[in-house]
Amino acid sequence: MAIAVSTTPQPVGLRPEIAALLQQLLGDEGIFFVPVRHHSPACAWALRHLLREVRPAAVLIEGPDDLDALLPLLQDPLTRTPVAWLCQATREAKAEPPDPGEEGTEAEPESAAPRTVTSSSFYPLCDYSPEWIAVREGVALGAQVALIDLPWRHKAWERRYGEGDGGEETQAPDTARSQMEERHFAHSRYLNAMARQLGCVDHHDLWDRLFELRTPEALADWRTLFADVFSWCAMARQDYEPEVLEAELSLPRERHMAAHIRRWRNDVTGPIVVVTGGFHTAELLRSWKTAPPLAAPAKAAAKKNKAAEPDAWLIRYSFEQLDALNGYGAGMPSPGYYQRTWEALEALQAPAQRDVPATGAVHPLTVVALDLLTRFAQQTRAQDQADAVSTALVQAAALQAVRLAELRGNAGPGRQDLLDAIRSCFVKGAMDEGTRGFTADLRAFLGGTRIGDVPPSAGSPPLIEDARRLARAAGVRLDDSASRTVRLDLYRKPSHRERSRFLHAMAYLDAGLAQWVAGPDFIAGSRLNMLFEEWRAAWSPMVEARLIALASDGASVEAVCLARLLREEAALSDQGRGRSASAAVALLQRACLVGLHARLPQLLAMLSAHLDEDASLGSVVECGHRLVTLWRAREPLGVQQNPQLAGLLQRVWPAALYLLPPLAQTPLDGQEQAVRLLLSLRELGRLLTGLDGDGSNAIDASLLVEHLERFATGAGCAPGVAGAATALLYLDGHWDDAALDAVVRQRFGPGAQPQEAVQFLSGMMTAAPELLLRLPGLLLGLDALVRQWDDEAFVAHLPDLRQAFTGLRPQETADLATKVAQLHGTDDATAASLAGMHYETTEEDLHAGLRLQALLEASLQRDGLQHWIR
Repeated sequence: MAIAVSTTPQPVGLRPEIAALLQQLLGDEGIFFVPVRHHSPACAWALRHLLREVRPAAVLIEGPDDLDALLPLLQDPLTRTPVAWLCQATREAKAEPPDPGEEGTEAEPESAAPRTVTSSSFYPLCDYSPEWIAVREGVALGAQVALIDLPWRHKAWERRYGEGDGGEETQAPDTARSQMEERHFAHSRYLNAMARQLGCVDHHDLWDRLFELRTPEALADWRTLFADVFSWCAMARQDYEPEVLEAELSLPRERHMAAHIRRWRNDVTGPIVVVTGGFHTAELLRSWKTAPPLAAPAKAAAKKNKAAEPDAWLIRYSFEQLDALNGYGAGMPSPGYYQRTWEALEALQAPAQRDVPATGAVHPLTVVALDLLTRFAQQTRAQDQADAVSTALVQAAALQAVRLAELRGNAGPGRQDLLDAIRSCFVKGAMDEGTRGFTADLRAFLGGTRIGDVPPSAGSPPLIEDARRLARAAGVRLDDSASRTVRLDLYRKPSHRERSRFLHAMAYLDAGLAQWVAGPDFIAGSRLNMLFEEWRAAWSPMVEARLIALASDGASVEAVCLARLLREEAALSDQGRGRSASAAVALLQRACLVGLHARLPQLLAMLSAHLDEDASLGSVVECGHRLVTLWRAREPLGVQQNPQLAGLLQRVWPAALYLLPPLAQTPLDGQEQAVRLLLSLRELGRLLTGLDGDGSNAIDASLLVEHLERFATGAGCAPGVAGAATALLYLDGHWDDAALDAVVRQRFGPGAQPQEAVQFLSGMMTAAPELLLRLPGLLLGLDALVRQWDDEAFVAHLPDLRQAFTGLRPQETADLATKVAQLHGTDDATAASLAGMHYETTEEDLHAGLRLQALLEASLQRDGLQHWIR
């Protein structure tokens, strides 16, 4: 193996089989096998020189062969990288068997029905992708261009993107992956050992050192470069057993590609160039001569697979998605950096036709390093960062990068040299102290935010075009993927309300466009007094992929939202109306948020029916609170002129009171929830009474008082509910001290059951914890009750007492402790000391503390424990 870089270690020797295959790599029987690393400028540059010298009759490229129809789009002058082929398929996946449930029950057989899984896969291309160069240069030279990998429709992909042999999912549903994964290199023991020997950070740094950092003249020597790439990849492949390669789909794909190559060699006269990931090249060399040629195009055979009906598009892609550091499984990190190196290489060929200045005798990577350092410094200054980079630091970093490259034997400063120079010159202090924001900014800068473009003939679904139109109107940029803040004035600007509805609609569809950050929460009913709503929004290829998956539901964002809403309505109807009023009004809120106001009459009618039949007090009370939110926010939500809403507000109060009496029979383990439900109902009544508008506040609040009195004085009422009702009657002025004292004496006096008394106290404390401090009679009654308990009873009820006191603030807890101590004859000073509260500290106390601290430090040092002090 001869690598044209002086620092490359000479391996002990290639295995004989690999050395023999190397002799067949370029030109054997007129076939030039080109092993590449996806998105490598070095490979793309060498491939361009190879194609122009060989002038092939056919160019065969790794890629699903049922996407051949998309190849002409790559030649369209309106196509601007990065772009990607997006393949999607909806397949049936086996559903997991349902849980058997409670003992003695049987699961319904219908519950194990198959479910559908949407699989998405990207095949991205950028200016410096070898596959992009192969298509563009091949067509320009008059060659036939074809894809030769397994068709995306082939059922074998289900093993990677669908279900494994045992029915397990190998990929989460409704997710996307790349068809150009290169994870083998990251896990290769051979490459990792070489990286350690050369002092490289990882296999990316090693690749740069051996390939990307060659001189432009060495990069143009395609014979040497591709021979070295082949050796690199073939050695990395030695770490993988055939069984592994079969299971993860490498071998099936290679058999298919070899059969393609055999057919093309039989049918075409003249040179053939085969461009594939270098990991596959060795197996293709072994097998193509003996492979049976394909008898028919793969797409004809794919019709046998009825389980999947996929589709594919050429879509815009972004550098953010392309970046290997963001989880992308193929190609190079920091695409913005490598785009700049590619432009510098192209400037060497035609400097007059490029915006990039010619580099002359200076290595183009040096020009790239200086340009990126300058632009990053400008970015830090534009953002007014505290650690903004000065011109002097830029000069120091540029010199550092050049010297690091010389030290490492590189032809020019590479990506890792640049990163090390930036860390050395720009970062002040330790790397693990306060540099996270700087590191993230640097990573994003080198990654780039560029988004490609596709011609209208690419045939994007109408849904994407509608979403783009609305995104532009909402102030979302479509030309890069940087996340930006969108701030909307909901109450004063109708146009901002329209933008908000679009963002809520995209969030409702899980499109990944925007994330709500701050502002009024119309679903939870909180912060409604805030005027502004804030989002973080960024358009990306993942947004378009999600929209393509939804395109079958409609041609517009509104239509797709409506389709989802209708499905949720149908699901709610199937569940019955026993506990559904709150779910129905939640659908109504969602429809308002996303702008489906045309659907409001049907939703209001559905809510009215559910409210009539809902048997759950909790559901009805929650429904009431959501209706109050709708009324209070009726202007931003667009329901100002809706009389049905006022009618529902008037009906929800009597509906809740009708369901209230069974609360008295709540069992012990449900009393805490019952108390909170009672408090929520009381709050609902207060809100309804205070609403403005046309008679919507005409409720009879006295009806609740009657129920509370029955709860407080009834003999069979759950004690926790009774305690909460007693507290509410006193707080709202319906009972005076005498009435409250009578109930307290009954609950805590002679004959009272300890457990019921503690539950009564817990209910009172949940409703109004301050009463225990404000009412001496309540504290005296509790103290008298506790005095009657023996040790065993006290220990038994202590957890419930602690739970009851959790509503007190620390100061109130201290005050309560003082009062209890005073009840037992302790003076004020001692009681305060027992309560653990010190209200003032004297100078003498401070000196005493310092003396104690000094004695403690001396003791620790004497015992050899001085490190404890630090």
